[in-house]
Amino acid sequence: MSETAPEGGTLEDRVERLEGGQNRILSKLDELIGGVHQRAEAGTEQRLGRPSTVEEQVQAELARRDKEAAEKASRDEQASEVKTLRQRIAELAEKPPEQPQPRRQRVMWGGR
Repeated sequence: MSETAPEGGTLEDRVERLEGGQNRILSKLDELIGGVHQRAEAGTEQRLGRPSTVEEQVQAELARRDKEAAEKASRDEQASEVKTLRQRIAELAEKPPEQPQPRRQRVMWGGR
């Protein structure tokens, strides 16, 4: 003897319909959540500027290292140039005038 549901049909039919509807809802939720997750992940990755593959990460690190080395070389070159200019300026500083050579020395030994 099969039980009848109050709205008609058997209880098994109602359970099957409910399970089918529930499965459809769950699959739709999985699609929505999966799509949202992928978009969020892509947005976060783009916002952070972080590469996703190992190769991209290695290339980014090598580029960063080269950039730092170039900046350091530039700073060192500027510091060297400043040091050289300071030395030249120190050499060009005004010197006190020398005493004139006495006439007797000029006549006897010539000019300086």
